[in-house]
Amino acid sequence: MAKSTDLPQGFHVYGASASAKFEIAYNASRQPVLGLDVAARVPGRETFDWANKISLQVTDREMPNLMCALLGILPVFDVRNHGSNKNKSIRLENQPEKGIIYLRVSDGSGSLSLPVSPDKVFHLSALGLKVLSLQSQTDIQTSLLLLRGTTGRLINGMQ
Repeated sequence: MAKSTDLPQGFHVYGASASAKFEIAYNASRQPVLGLDVAARVPGRETFDWANKISLQVTDREMPNLMCALLGILPVFDVRNHGSNKNKSIRLENQPEKGIIYLRVSDGSGSLSLPVSPDKVFHLSALGLKVLSLQSQTDIQTSLLLLRGTTGRLINGMQ
């Protein structure tokens, strides 16, 4: 069985108009967070404009809700007011009829979006559980049990 330290530290998702990179990152307080960079495709080329990417970090307060959206407990994960100008946002929306989760990020000057396929949703879920485990200082299995028994249970009670 793989240990949490054996899981990948990050990965890319490529779409027709944008690419996203998800990775374990650390905030200014050196706390683990889920880092997200999204870049637009350069028109007429097969490359992405990483120099002008939109960067966000999913905090420890937001990770349980993100994980609930990835696990299908919540239909949408939507957070706003990120960044020093409080103008960045991220939205992940389950679209089971299309077999994807739709990702959209914005930074006040524009937005980028792309579909996340089931295999990449699996990788994002695994990476998210690793981040949640680091944040809670528990192993991944315990983090998943706690997530289902706390946030997941409370969210289900609200629906």
